[in-house]
Amino acid sequence: MTQVTVRLYKQGDKVWRDFKAELITRYENAAMLGISESEAFSKIEKQEFNNRIIVSKESIVEKRAVAGVNDSDTLKTSVNNGLEKISKKRKEARAKYARGIAEAASQCDTLTEVAKRIGKSTTFVRRVASEFDIKLPRRNNGHEEIVSR
Repeated sequence: MTQVTVRLYKQGDKVWRDFKAELITRYENAAMLGISESEAFSKIEKQEFNNRIIVSKESIVEKRAVAGVNDSDTLKTSVNNGLEKISKKRKEARAKYARGIAEAASQCDTLTEVAKRIGKSTTFVRRVASEFDIKLPRRNNGHEEIVSR
């Protein structure tokens, strides 16, 4: 994980200054640090603290590390951006079919005929129709659709 420098840590009457520790978890206003490798704490103190301490973000020198900018967050951001691009492409694809679905819906009697004319599934046709407020035929495969109450 990331190593950070802590300016000040107080526990009871003891004070530790300017020591390095491993960043384990970030919280809203604090961070959990692993002190197992830190030389500032004695073996007994490490055992008392269970090799972990929680300090406020203000006492940490490296603000970037606790602000949420590190390699793992960069990876998550790139994955999210990729997913947004994919969903944007899919939305553009649905928009491309919207005009054809509207035209086919006005000419066909059933939903399955509209889907066959467009060359897509009935669920795709329904999704595009609901997204672009297209009125579809009330009959599905020759039978009236069950309308939910």
